Amino acid sequence: MHVAARRTLATMATSSRMRSWFPTTSYPLVVSAPMDFVTNPKLATEVTKAGGLGFIQGGRDFTPSSPVLRKLDDQLTQARELLLGSNPENSGSDRPLPIGVAFVMYAPSAAHFADTTLPILLKHRPAAIWLFAPAPSAPDTLPNTLKALRLGFKSSSSSEEEWTPKLVVQVGSVAAALGAAQHGADVVVAQGVDAGGHQSAVGAGIVSLVPEIVDALAGREVAVWAAGGIVDGRGVAAALALGAEGAVLGTRYMVAVESDAQDFKRKAILSTADGGVNTVKSQLHDHIQGNTSWPSVYDGRAIVTPTYRDQLAGVPLDENTKRFNAAKENGDVSRMVTWSGTGVGLIKDELPAAEITRKVREGALKVMAGLKSAL
Repeated sequence: MHVAARRTLATMATSSRMRSWFPTTSYPLVVSAPMDFVTNPKLATEVTKAGGLGFIQGGRDFTPSSPVLRKLDDQLTQARELLLGSNPENSGSDRPLPIGVAFVMYAPSAAHFADTTLPILLKHRPAAIWLFAPAPSAPDTLPNTLKALRLGFKSSSSSEEEWTPKLVVQVGSVAAALGAAQHGADVVVAQGVDAGGHQSAVGAGIVSLVPEIVDALAGREVAVWAAGGIVDGRGVAAALALGAEGAVLGTRYMVAVESDAQDFKRKAILSTADGGVNTVKSQLHDHIQGNTSWPSVYDGRAIVTPTYRDQLAGVPLDENTKRFNAAKENGDVSRMVTWSGTGVGLIKDELPAAEITRKVREGALKVMAGLKSAL
């Protein structure tokens, strides 16, 4: 690598806004996506230990005495012990917790967020709080939740360290990004339709979505993270070239050693190639499992199965559901849903989360160094 290229990369690393916001991270910022039934305290903390930013999924049930919130409290306690040890001096709220926690906001119980969920966040003090999928029928959900969080931060006090977590909002359009910024988001996750799992039903890939959002937010103190189809250092480098300050990886971490993903999902991801053809966005993936709670403006990308092919062939949902349930009861996993982004064909192995994080970051630096040295 040329001296000039090394100097440029060093400058970028030390001047990174993400490094100042998240002091435990390394440049470039690699973020593990919050995923139901996949992420857990071990995975998230291993990502953080390796210089990334790990997230856990906090759920979508904010009713009083919700078991989901009890689980969240337990998970954050586990994360603190994994990162800071079991020393009683580290168990309280004086030290911020260098991971993030995410919430899905479309359920009516989101109205209880400030009363039931904010106290847990104030107790554990995570580095970032990620919000996604407010219901179109409840347009005040996002602004009210962001406001409640800001007020909660101001009311909390610490004699040792200031706690000002960054507020992250996942979006799938320029309009949604502008709305999130207006309501006080620090970070918008520009999620392209190449992403796995739940997302906006209509949208664009990150190649056009990220730079348009970056341009739309120019002059504001709002960072952009790219999400969708990113699984290696090349994808991270591309995201940075598009203007993002961080890259979110989901499908890649599904096959992390620490992941809670079931064996059939791991096998499906490792055996699937040509992700643009062999994954598909559809609400069928939810409906076939009996989940009709997601608003129609959202769908999800998953690996193509016989269930989806049957739908294309005209099989009615009732009959398709019978086939799905029969296969499940018989131990046939061929129809089971595996959420996956279009980058699935680039995933060849299961690795520890920390190793994934380091390899992706080092791969991105190598790509950028090669581009710099070619100038």
